[in-house]
Amino acid sequence: MGEKLTITGLRSLLAPIRWIIITGLVYFLTLGAIDCLRVWIYMGIYAAGGLIIGIILLKKAPKLLNDRGKMQEGTKRLDKYIILTYFVFAIVITPLVAGIDKRLNLTEQLPFFYLYIAIILYLFSALFSLWSMLNNPFFEGTVRVQKEKNHSVVNTGPYKIVRHPGYLGMLLSSIALPLAFGSLLSLIPLFVMIVLIFIRTYYEDTTLQKELPGYSKYCKEVKYRLIPFIW
Repeated sequence: MGEKLTITGLRSLLAPIRWIIITGLVYFLTLGAIDCLRVWIYMGIYAAGGLIIGIILLKKAPKLLNDRGKMQEGTKRLDKYIILTYFVFAIVITPLVAGIDKRLNLTEQLPFFYLYIAIILYLFSALFSLWSMLNNPFFEGTVRVQKEKNHSVVNTGPYKIVRHPGYLGMLLSSIALPLAFGSLLSLIPLFVMIVLIFIRTYYEDTTLQKELPGYSKYCKEVKYRLIPFIW
């Protein structure tokens, strides 16, 4: 029999829905209204996409889904601060700024067309993240070397293209958020989120080079950490 869904696995499966609900609540409460069609559309697509990914993982990689539902022992302390700060900016500060921007008409709102760009970015993000998780049984939510799982280098699927494809997915979904809101002002917290993703990528890459056997050799085979042909 395959591994059954645990409480932590259920938490992981429902996490994207929880995140987008918090994001929407912050935005609509700040805006003081709920009549923003573009945000409702994006929230619906994000929630549906997150649920579909969770169900696929439940069928194909249930152990990974269960493991991703909690912070495992050995997680690097710095990574805890980085990921916490990222999520504060993603699900609180960005919708807060976007709501204030629209409510007070601080900047001109982006045309509705940008919602379609946001959806495309999110879909690419979701597909790339799922592809990464299906190829990497060590794809947990935090940085650590998983010695109890005989952690080894993964060089299949998207890992033939960049060393940290999951963070590339995170980058794409981050860029999608202010475009979905239509807020120019929310590009400011987006900049912080992008910087955090680059810092986290560098930190994890450095950690794996020091602590994971064979990873330094893999770095010579796949030269780019995050963005193909750039970095």
